[in-house]
Amino acid sequence: MEQIITYSKSYTLILTHSCANLCLYCGFRKKDEGIILFPEAEEILKTAKEKGHWEILVMSGENPQKIPKVSRQLKTLGYNSFAEYAANISKLILKKHLLPHTNIGVLPFEDLNILKKYNASMGLMLENINSVFGKAVHPQKNIKERLRVIEDAGRLQIPFTTGILIGIGENQKDRINSLKEIINLHSRYNHIQEIIIQNFVPNTGSKIRISEQVKEEEYKELFDFVRDNSDIPVQIPQNLNIDYLKMIELGVSDIGGISEGKDHVNPDSPWENVEEISKRLYSLGHKLTGRLPVYKKYYNLGWYSEEVGKIIEKYLQNEEFDYYKSPFTPLY
Repeated sequence: MEQIITYSKSYTLILTHSCANLCLYCGFRKKDEGIILFPEAEEILKTAKEKGHWEILVMSGENPQKIPKVSRQLKTLGYNSFAEYAANISKLILKKHLLPHTNIGVLPFEDLNILKKYNASMGLMLENINSVFGKAVHPQKNIKERLRVIEDAGRLQIPFTTGILIGIGENQKDRINSLKEIINLHSRYNHIQEIIIQNFVPNTGSKIRISEQVKEEEYKELFDFVRDNSDIPVQIPQNLNIDYLKMIELGVSDIGGISEGKDHVNPDSPWENVEEISKRLYSLGHKLTGRLPVYKKYYNLGWYSEEVGKIIEKYLQNEEFDYYKSPFTPLY
């Protein structure tokens, strides 16, 4: 039976690499870097559009406003918060007829509400529910705060992406417990549009240099747990998992954002091109299909603003997204 595998053609826009955290596995953070200005952002969006992307992944370090240089810049530019600046960037993205998905770390309820109006969806990785383990690998991150953000997104009816990071020394029980927390929040708010199960790949700048091997049967247990306890699709990042075809056989239904740009979090891990992935999947009896950063389920629920809806409707004129308006193709 043919299985449909989804992806989004996504280009990354980094607002700043400045970050208040010091995570041992991360190579993203850069010291004393300021925020991107609008002329540079416009050039990046122009490139993204020319190369056929429809999603813009808006990223930054976490709590960058705590960095003096960023704080000074925001004040000079007249912004009251980093989220206000990010919302203006999201407006620019919509103006270019692209769809923003913002993941800029832990945010208060008020900031999520500001960003909701100008984003197709948002995200924040839970990573791992074990706070004792967490202190050893990301001491500044507060698990309760991350859960609070995920819950607030549900209260605000924001289509939300979250997930777990595996292969950094955690155990399978931690992984299952982390998924339980995500599924529990989804059961209350119905807002998790995908769960990412992201394997750690060391890169330049990572203090942790070796990725723990996650066994195939452990992956299958994680995929099965999500499927058996929720309606949430499971995503794995294609560029980080050399066995992504095997992962699809085990139950993955989405391979995340595919870009003609670089992965700014994992710069040593380029994506395969869409045509090559499509051929590989076809040879296994599967079909690769594009999706927007808001899944069909949340399009049908109307979980988007008028500003975002105008851009969504433009993309739905494309044959690739016909299934969004078809009652016969669920695709989540």
